[in-house]
This record gives sequence, C-alpha cells and structure tokens, in this order.
Amino acid sequence: MLDEALLLGIGSVAVAIAGFTAVTAALTPPGGSWSPTHRIRQRAIVSTSFNVVFEALGPLIVYAWLADARASIVIPAGVATVYLGWVVVSRGRQLVRAGALGTWSGRLLFVPGIVAWLMFAANAALFGSLALYALALCIQMSVSVISFYQLVSAASS
Repeated sequence: MLDEALLLGIGSVAVAIAGFTAVTAALTPPGGSWSPTHRIRQRAIVSTSFNVVFEALGPLIVYAWLADARASIVIPAGVATVYLGWVVVSRGRQLVRAGALGTWSGRLLFVPGIVAWLMFAANAALFGSLALYALALCIQMSVSVISFYQLVSAASS
C-alpha cells in the first residue's frame, strides 16, 4: 500500500496526544474541580485519539488482507462512518446534558466530529481516496487538540 507512512504518522501523533491527557489531570481549574463539560473534554482527548490510532491502522490491515488499494480505504472509511456516527450522537447527548452545546467552545468540540463523519461517509461511498481519509483523520484528531487546549485554557484563567 502506498503512503502507509502517512497513516502510521497520524496514528503516532494521535497516541502522543492521548498521552497529554495526563497533563490535564494535574491541572486545577479555578474553583478547584472540573465541570461536567471539562470531564467530557478529558474523555474526548483519550477516546478520539485512540479512535484515530485504530482508524489509521485499518487501511493497512485491510490492504494486507485483500491486497486491494481502493478496498483498503473504502472498507475502513465505511467502518469509521458507522462508528463515528455513533460517537457523534453519543457525545452530542453528553454535551447537551452538560449544557455545553450552548457555548462556542462546546460547539467547537462537536463540529469537527461531524465534519470528519461526513468526510468518511463521502470517501466510503464515492472517492476511496487516501488523501481524503487522512484529512478526515486529522480533522477528527482536532477534537483532541481542541479539547486539550480548552482544558489548559480553563485551568490558566
């Protein structure tokens, strides 16, 4: 499979981002405890990062299995579409319960997941493109980056 280094690189960055969650555990926000929205952000860093790791490995595994470059993108993109759809709905419910979707930072946490979901779906149905798959992974990973930044910002205010 061409460009497996791209997928492995994205997966490696995602693992490093997941490791940054330990930093947020040591931070203390004003008032001394994290809000429910902040806890969702902490979980989002870890869960989204590990999702990206496994989604980055998916095409490599399918290619090793089928030796078909297009199928190695279309099949994992289809699986990611289904799984990420479930994650977006679940996380959306959590954010609604926490009252976070009424804030810009809550919406900023939610929107990249929807965009990545749409990109995976389009890739599975129409394109079968490694570039689009990698871009969807990076946009999905931005949820972790945004969450981390929001937690650090909240602790430093």
